Amino acid sequence: LEMCDNEEVSAENSLPLHRLMARANRTKQKSTPPPAPICSNCKHDPCLHGEELTVDNFAAGSIVQCSSGHPNYRTVNLEGSIVTYVNIKSRFSQWQYQEQIARLKFRFSCK
Repeated sequence: LEMCDNEEVSAENSLPLHRLMARANRTKQKSTPPPAPICSNCKHDPCLHGEELTVDNFAAGSIVQCSSGHPNYRTVNLEGSIVTYVNIKSRFSQWQYQEQIARLKFRFSCK
């Protein structure tokens, strides 16, 4: 930049500057695409709708369904392999339940 500051503007140095600016413009347009949106329910990309809830893919606050297919539960916490969840369709929705995650067979219900 200092070199440009010391140069006088002329037709001789205008062409290289024009080419440099054109190249910079083309480089700018090749930027990387924005990241794909992460699912607001399972917190994963790609979305895990229908996938079984495991220790590895657990996300607190996710709506999950039991084997009957009803999305009645929200995950609360995971400690080791014990998941805490609530039944969001029950009049006792404030009650929290705990169970081994492998026994539950919950599936994400994202869509």
